[in-house]
Amino acid sequence: MKQEEQGDRNMSDNKKKKVFQIHVNESLPTVFVDNLMITTRTDSLYLVRFTTSLPEGLKEQCRMMIPKESMRGMLDVLCKQCDYFPSKPKQNAKTKTKTK
Repeated sequence: MKQEEQGDRNMSDNKKKKVFQIHVNESLPTVFVDNLMITTRTDSLYLVRFTTSLPEGLKEQCRMMIPKESMRGMLDVLCKQCDYFPSKPKQNAKTKTKTK
């Protein structure tokens, strides 16, 4: 009887979880990039460009518009995947604002 109850509980838990399926675009090429450029906009969007360094100069490979909150989530994933957690740069003594 306990196994049936456990099975019912697992099924109800699975119904609560949303599982997203990735629809792969087979015609989309995989490209090599070695540069990332990010432009901050005033409308909470970022313009993100991936480029490749060539002897002739930089070749743009991909350009995307990403909302601020999505960008933060993506950066979290990248940092966790690379096991790299940068710290915020310390403010220069001249640029610090004094508060009383």
